[in-house]
Amino acid sequence: MATVSKKSKIFRLAFCRSFGLLIAVYEGGGKIWRREDTQGIVFLETDWDGSSLPMDLVEIAGMAGSQFEAVDPWERAKLGGYAKIGAKVVFLLEPERFPYLFKRNDREVFLACEWNGWAEAINDECWKLDLEGENLCLWMNWEDLTHLDSFAFKFITDDGIWLGPPDPFPGIEENFPGAVNFVFEQGRSGKDMIGFHISGSPDSHKLDFLKRERPMGEFGYRERSNGSWFRAYAPRAKQVNLEIFEDDTENVETVRSMVSQDDGSWTVEFPEKSTGKLYRLAIIFEWYGDPRESLTKKILDPYALATVGREGPGIAINPPPPVPQESMFTPPDMANLVIAEAHLRDLLAHAPCALDEEERMEFRGLSKWLKSEDCYLRKLGVNAVELQPVLEFDSQSKEEYHWGYMPVSFMAPASAYASDPQNGSAIDEFKELVKAFHDAGLAVILDVVYNHVGIPNHLAAIDRELYFSTDEIGRLTNHSGCGNDLNCQSEAARKLVLDSVIHLVRSFDLDGFRFDLGELIGIELLGEIEDELKKIKPGIILIAEPWSFRGRLPERMNLTGYSLWSDSCRERILAFVKEDHPQPKVVFELLRGILDKENEHPWQSVNYLESHDDYAFIDRLCKPDQWKDGKPPYEIERKARLALGLVLLAPGIPMLSAGQDFLRGKKGVRNTYQRGDLNALNYSQASKFEELSEWIRSLIEFRLSDQGWFLRPEKFDAFSYHEIPPDNSWAFGLGIEEKGGSNSWLLLINPGDSPADAPNSTAGNLAEATLLWGQKITKPRQIAPFDIQVWQLT
Repeated sequence: MATVSKKSKIFRLAFCRSFGLLIAVYEGGGKIWRREDTQGIVFLETDWDGSSLPMDLVEIAGMAGSQFEAVDPWERAKLGGYAKIGAKVVFLLEPERFPYLFKRNDREVFLACEWNGWAEAINDECWKLDLEGENLCLWMNWEDLTHLDSFAFKFITDDGIWLGPPDPFPGIEENFPGAVNFVFEQGRSGKDMIGFHISGSPDSHKLDFLKRERPMGEFGYRERSNGSWFRAYAPRAKQVNLEIFEDDTENVETVRSMVSQDDGSWTVEFPEKSTGKLYRLAIIFEWYGDPRESLTKKILDPYALATVGREGPGIAINPPPPVPQESMFTPPDMANLVIAEAHLRDLLAHAPCALDEEERMEFRGLSKWLKSEDCYLRKLGVNAVELQPVLEFDSQSKEEYHWGYMPVSFMAPASAYASDPQNGSAIDEFKELVKAFHDAGLAVILDVVYNHVGIPNHLAAIDRELYFSTDEIGRLTNHSGCGNDLNCQSEAARKLVLDSVIHLVRSFDLDGFRFDLGELIGIELLGEIEDELKKIKPGIILIAEPWSFRGRLPERMNLTGYSLWSDSCRERILAFVKEDHPQPKVVFELLRGILDKENEHPWQSVNYLESHDDYAFIDRLCKPDQWKDGKPPYEIERKARLALGLVLLAPGIPMLSAGQDFLRGKKGVRNTYQRGDLNALNYSQASKFEELSEWIRSLIEFRLSDQGWFLRPEKFDAFSYHEIPPDNSWAFGLGIEEKGGSNSWLLLINPGDSPADAPNSTAGNLAEATLLWGQKITKPRQIAPFDIQVWQLT
């Protein structure tokens, strides 16, 4: 899923000791940063002069410290953007903090500040950073900057992407939320950071214990026969308070202190039901700069089942009754799936359906359209939809378009898609949408993001180190490309993810999930999810994106019931249709189901050419200026059709991106995560591609028919395959024989730009064969350009 703009937000939140970040303002000359249970850093206002100031500050903070020494200047530069080394100053950026950006090896980075015109520094060699080892560096003479005293700066790429500080510390400034700069100061040359060992820490080993200890029981709001209760998990908080609002979101009606329990949870009970009340949690921590003071963060309850918006307040709603297992929708088996990936608002923006402006942004609009047989998804003929994320995400208004991959809640359906978010209508309206899909014969696979979170980061306000991964110097890791990685090795995080998927299946009858950046979730948690969900819905559909910027899921994923997105299919079939002299090897592998060689079952690959992320497939074949009268060149259209046809004929799970059947492009824009104008399906364009659309729909219908059963093997040993290479033309074929049966078939493919005769070795077979699917032209045994034929042999 990873692309540049979508994945380039860096979360910068200043919290207290329990979050591993700043714990005091500049009082007495410095601040303390506790990077882990036994290590800390003192940030001084000016370079250390060897005095006892760092030790005094640590003592004032209520800690005992030893082994005080200045941090290595290179480490200081990684945190603060610069350091003085000898008579020079180095401005430094770590590419590994932005792996999604530096997959492009030729990307250039420049120092930008007020005195060089900020963005005007782009492409000016004076400000370009050069690669030194694993870092990008720009060296200058320290004395050349002495007249400037202090200035703000950050880094910018050659294509205009701003790169700022990794985490808050004294050397940054934030002019407004999200706009964070490094700050250069003459008095802080690199000796202003003092590392120390924390002795006798009251929290020593507690964090490690908490990461291994799974919270038990239910959290959030629950009704009881004699009233109601709220329960939250914040094991390192000093106090947790519950704030209940009046009928609006501005005025707090009641504040109740929650009671700490031995298991790290906090509870509060009411003699009456509180259903429908708006509420939030106030998490209070000791402020170690002054033990008498506290730091309070007011957050959306991670277990709130509905919310008014991204910052809350949450809505006290009892979980809806679970859908009885016998009443649940039965999705197709994995081998029988044909998926369309779609975004709610992309489908609705120009839908030829009587919807008002509000409905075109909401769950209820899609529910309404699905009842019509003229609905695009119903006409397409797929049997499952992979719906882009619909849990609460970080849009700041209802009108703001988002893909949904920056979640702020794992429980609450998006308030932006609800007609009356303050009354929690999102729950019933999302439930109605799932039912509408089911009534239309479509299984619902929800795209979920459990590898990172958006803004505001409510989980970090509870406990940054418990819920998120950090590196060796205490910074949030960024293998998601979104500024933070959920620590799916921590039991508190695992519990939250499991509770989320269980709630979504039980309450909404969802049929499956696609896990974004599944590598960061990890095979252990993915396996536990499978075990738990199959108890509820045995036919649950489980799909994972197998990579992150850290690596890929291990080969032993083939021992699970998951299917994985196949980037091999995406890239190698693109390369095949773009070749001037295409060779059939990759097509043979695809049509035999062995393109992803680690698979134990054919259906463990989701074969696709295009998804929401990155370029549209047609934009990878030709540039927008090559289109004439609303269509690409004829040959390009035929190549796109051939590629889609191969995916729909292959064992595995074929997935189309909505609009791909009428060559929906995005004007060559690679990342469109907030470009609703480019992503919205233009159904009027479909009229220009009626033949293509009908060809795709016909092939989907054939694949899912009784005649097409041989295209959907559940096991590798069901059929034997015979590769038929080209001889006197570009055309080639694949023979398929049913093991232990009498059925056999022949697939013929012509990747060339002119009619081609089938290979000579097929002549005898075709003499009495039946054409099951495809265009039969006048000359016997001839295949049209960029075309496919499916024959049953006798």
